Amino acid sequence: MKNSDILVNLLIADIENKTILEAACGAADFSVSASAYSDSVYCIDIDAGRLDSKLAEKLHFQIMDASKMDYADETFDTVILYNAFFHIQSQWIEIERECKRVLKAEGVIYVVGTWKLDVHKMMDVFGDKAKWRNQFLIVEIRK
Repeated sequence: MKNSDILVNLLIADIENKTILEAACGAADFSVSASAYSDSVYCIDIDAGRLDSKLAEKLHFQIMDASKMDYADETFDTVILYNAFFHIQSQWIEIERECKRVLKAEGVIYVVGTWKLDVHKMMDVFGDKAKWRNQFLIVEIRK
């Protein structure tokens, strides 16, 4: 089982039958796994080069800056940033603001890391709000 599949199972209550956004998706591994359970998954990144044609029926990819999203307010039930924090940390304040804007009132943002670079930065920025669940360091942010 892939890490992204394990993560989907951990977060299933916030994924199943929901509209999901994966910001800074990279190769979109999480999005592909989540699309098996969600109503629809939107994944954005500033670079389409790593996507490798993984798009499925319920998976929608756009080239978009996570700090300046084109989505309407309160569009998504769940927003996830998976193994992306190291790459976006310098823009985190703007990205968090945008993620909260596009998140529905009862939604949740998950910042998830498994790579050492992400984990160390997440621990520095989030401190004790970052919790280990299995092999994932997870920060849960509610609106």
